[in-house]
Amino acid sequence: MEAFPQDELLKYFSKIHRKTKIYLNEKCKPLAISSGQIAFIMIACEKGSLPQNQFCTLLDMDKSTVAKMIQKLEKENLVYRLTNENDNRSILVSPTPQAQAIYPVLRQIGSQWVAEITSDLSAVEKAVFYAILEKINQNIDQMQKEKPLA
Repeated sequence: MEAFPQDELLKYFSKIHRKTKIYLNEKCKPLAISSGQIAFIMIACEKGSLPQNQFCTLLDMDKSTVAKMIQKLEKENLVYRLTNENDNRSILVSPTPQAQAIYPVLRQIGSQWVAEITSDLSAVEKAVFYAILEKINQNIDQMQKEKPLA
């Protein structure tokens, strides 16, 4: 068995990320949205109405990045913001009917991509792959808590 190709790992992560963005951007052209907007739209549709700062937590992004994206989505009529009645300092973000209409299409595009890139993996390999990605993500989260990168 080949030794762990540590020097290749970053290249693989980079390639997967880049190719996924290219695929999503191409598939979402008819919807007039970009790959960067997809996660925000999906979270808004899945959660209904949630505080804007929850996007920071769920996507592991800083407040200014989230605020800019929410503002852009609001201009494009994909989300709307309201003051939280329970906390005046908090802004609630909700999906618009337009976002809810494209949500099933976004889910289908995502499912199609995952099916394509894992098409030659067995069910067991897919489960192991997911478990490994989940564990890597947990390791990153733990590392970030102990020694923040940014």
